[in-house]
Amino acid sequence: MKRRAFILASLSLGGALAARPALAAPRGQRGLVIHDQPRPVAAIDIRDAESRPAGLDTLKGKPVLLNLWASWCMPCVAELPALDRLKPALDAQGVALVALSLDRSGKVAVANTFARLGIKNLDIRTDENRVAAEKLDAPALPVTLLIDAQGREVARFIGAAEWDGVPAARLLDTLAAGTRPTPDMAPPPVRMGTAP
Repeated sequence: MKRRAFILASLSLGGALAARPALAAPRGQRGLVIHDQPRPVAAIDIRDAESRPAGLDTLKGKPVLLNLWASWCMPCVAELPALDRLKPALDAQGVALVALSLDRSGKVAVANTFARLGIKNLDIRTDENRVAAEKLDAPALPVTLLIDAQGREVARFIGAAEWDGVPAARLLDTLAAGTRPTPDMAPPPVRMGTAP
C-alpha cells in the first residue's frame, strides 16, 4: 500500500478502518473487534531507538498490546499519554506494550513526540520498512492489536481509546490471563478535546 493512499484513508475516514478483503473489519467500524478465532500475526520488522531488531518475536510467550500510531495522527497522539501511564502496570502483569510508530522520519518523529508529550515509559519502536500497516491490515490509525501469549491476534481496537481507565483494565486483565474478551470490556474512545 502506498503511503499517500494510507494517509488519505486515515484522513478521509477520520480514523475508521477502510474496507479491505480478508481480515479487515467492515467499513467504518470503530471500537473493539473480537475475533471468532485467534488470527496469526504477520512478521514485521520493528526497530528500537538504536535501530536494533525489537520485533514481536523477541516477546514470545508474552501477551502483547501492539499500538500502531503516527505523530501526524491526532487521535494517535491523544491516546499516547494513557498508554504511557499504563505501561508499568502491564509490565507488572507480564503483558508487553509496544507503541509502534509508522512515521516516515522514524525515531526522530517518535523522540520529538515523546518529548513534547512528556512520555517516560514507552520505548521508541519504529517500522523502518513502512510495511506494518499493510501487513497487519490496518489502513487507518490508530489501531491497537491484542495479541495472546501464542502470538495470535485475539482482538483489536480501532480508533483512540482511554487505555488507563477502569473499563480498559478488565479487557487487559483478560489479555494477561489468556481468556476471551467480551464486547462489554471495550474502553471508551478518547475525546478529542483532551488531545495534548
